[in-house]
Amino acid sequence: MNQQKAFLVGIHRHTFRAGEPAEILGMYFYTPEGKDERLCYHIKFKDEKEDFVPVSDQAHYRIINEDDVKAGRIPAVTE
Repeated sequence: MNQQKAFLVGIHRHTFRAGEPAEILGMYFYTPEGKDERLCYHIKFKDEKEDFVPVSDQAHYRIINEDDVKAGRIPAVTE
């Protein structure tokens, strides 16, 4: 069995750190101040910066695996 880490890559130019893979640490319900609760990916970038990305924003990111990151197969920022 091949088990790999999952990475999220923002593909919209206004996405936080677009084009940079961030490891998906888990999924949590998160409530930003003044907003409704939403299901989010908890992610961590290479420099240890962490963020939450709403699952509902799926048009703005792609999920890739560890082999893709190592091989440099990073989705392009398209919009």
